Amino acid sequence: MALYIQDYVEFLYLGLIFVYLTFFVVFYRFTSRSGPRAGGEEGSVQKGMERKEKAWLVALLIVAVVGNGIVLSPLLPSAVMGLYPPTPSRSVNISIENYTFHLPEDPIVIKVGEPVVFHVTSADVTYGFGVFRQDGTLVCQMQVLPGYDNHLEWAFDQPGFYTIRGTEYAGPGTPYMVLNDSIEVVE
Repeated sequence: MALYIQDYVEFLYLGLIFVYLTFFVVFYRFTSRSGPRAGGEEGSVQKGMERKEKAWLVALLIVAVVGNGIVLSPLLPSAVMGLYPPTPSRSVNISIENYTFHLPEDPIVIKVGEPVVFHVTSADVTYGFGVFRQDGTLVCQMQVLPGYDNHLEWAFDQPGFYTIRGTEYAGPGTPYMVLNDSIEVVE
């Protein structure tokens, strides 16, 4: 089984969670021991953490748990695609040259939920490759460098038509790099 960069990132992340929890336990243990406290009467000994210390510790724990829950939530498309990527079942090869997208078919027909990988190459300069919804909002995008196999994995979650646009200034032809309704996502 091959490990990918993403796997190393997940191991690092889990290691950081372990360090955080260890710090939490050690901090609690050291602050809960008996010992003299500043501001107390001479000769008096207070046990445990002060109320404000406990409040801060609980607040930090809540922020950590809620933050991790949100970032790693399978409800976020970026978390699903970033942390749990499906194996692409289809490849779409697109080339760009002289401010023109060259598609394998027009429109490119993709099924809802089908993991697809866009392999986009540039023959001359650096371009941007973006997929947009009908209302103009961005779905996904990447920078396309000449001489490289630039790839973007995605699974569309809504049926409909999508537009491909150039998303990075590459010269005077960039504003005209628009292919309306060039991707059709069907159920």
